[in-house]
Amino acid sequence: MRNLEVIESELTAAREALSRVKGTPAEVYSRIVGYYRSVRNWNKGKREEYGERLMFKPDESLLASCTVKPAAAPVVSPSAGVPAAEKTGIPPAETAGAGESARLLLFVRPACPGCPSAKTAAGQLGIPLELYDADTDEGLAEAVRRNVLTTPTAILLSSSGTEMGRARDADGIGRLLAG
Repeated sequence: MRNLEVIESELTAAREALSRVKGTPAEVYSRIVGYYRSVRNWNKGKREEYGERLMFKPDESLLASCTVKPAAAPVVSPSAGVPAAEKTGIPPAETAGAGESARLLLFVRPACPGCPSAKTAAGQLGIPLELYDADTDEGLAEAVRRNVLTTPTAILLSSSGTEMGRARDADGIGRLLAG
């Protein structure tokens, strides 16, 4: 049976052995503002902050609830088929009517700086306009289904639903019917 003196002597021997261990220093790099830099070259405060960092691990239950599943059928705006002037309050341009059988899908977000001018340009085309807010579940599902990666994005569809063109700003939307 081991007594306290034996345990203390074993601990002292282990500490002495540990103090004589030699190793090779490892070079550690971390990404700062777009480039990698050796942690060894950081100032004392930054090195201390690096030592306090924790690895982020998201909660799996939250990830499952954030998954976007594309809609089985196309998500249609409640005002589909209503002329753009009635939906947006913007009068159609004098040359409206050039694309009576076409319709425009416009993907926007409330925080998007280019979206208000895109809405104005879309309203001036004088064709049916379907607005999709990409921040809503339905709008995001339709954006995923149509491979929309940015807002604003306008998709010009023929009467049969075939994509005829895309635009990502007000100027491009204004030229959709011309091309």
